[in-house]
Amino acid sequence: MGGVRFAATLTGTMIIDGMMHLEVVGQYWDGLLEEVLEHYDAAGIDKGVVLNTWMPSRESNDRTMAACTQYPDRFVPFGHVRPVDDWQSELTRMTQEFGWIGLKLHQGELRHGQPDMLTATRDIVARAGELGIRLVKIHLANYEAVDSLAQEFPQLTWILPHMGCYFHGQEMQRYCELARTRPNVYLDTSTTDRYADLDRAVRWAGADKITFASDGALFSPLVEKSKIDTLRLPTPHRVPRLTDDEYAMIMGGTMARLLGLH
Repeated sequence: MGGVRFAATLTGTMIIDGMMHLEVVGQYWDGLLEEVLEHYDAAGIDKGVVLNTWMPSRESNDRTMAACTQYPDRFVPFGHVRPVDDWQSELTRMTQEFGWIGLKLHQGELRHGQPDMLTATRDIVARAGELGIRLVKIHLANYEAVDSLAQEFPQLTWILPHMGCYFHGQEMQRYCELARTRPNVYLDTSTTDRYADLDRAVRWAGADKITFASDGALFSPLVEKSKIDTLRLPTPHRVPRLTDDEYAMIMGGTMARLLGLH
């Protein structure tokens, strides 16, 4: 019995990786950018949102700028700051000098700023919003804190990596419902441990609130993309498979809109 065949990507669909680290937990090497592009070409990915973390803020942003200058058609920059650095000056530089609109924050770095991690986060994003940052991709595994920040800063778009619940897949539905409820909250699919639940997650959150991301270079864009590709086939929970329009939104349409690429 022959199965239904479909192309790996849909004609006319821009595939955007919503989060590519140009390092592996702060480690980088000559040729890494070309290796990322080799992965992208193998997976049919057109562009990637790139950033650097786990290093001083200025160094991370210098590396991101250099990569985007070298490959402007493939890489879209997000800035990064740590509260232990002069983050105020770096936010000014990335917005006023570089013109960036996206910021990446990680709880592993935010917790070293002030005794109250939420206060440190609030101070950073308040200033970032004043300077023109529009998108905040934040790894913060604290539902109440994320919900509070989204309500306090409605002018910012919050994108939660790993469906909001890094290796706590039992919380996925809760974060999906938060994304559905808050118009400024989105999720990304990277390194989701319970990827078999992604079929239900699309229904919990809505396809328009979920964005594809790989969390490379540590994780494979080809593997992460396959988690979405398989949702166009029959799913384990018997929910409707992704339509072409839903697939296009998740794989790049929504990120293109948020980034202003349309």
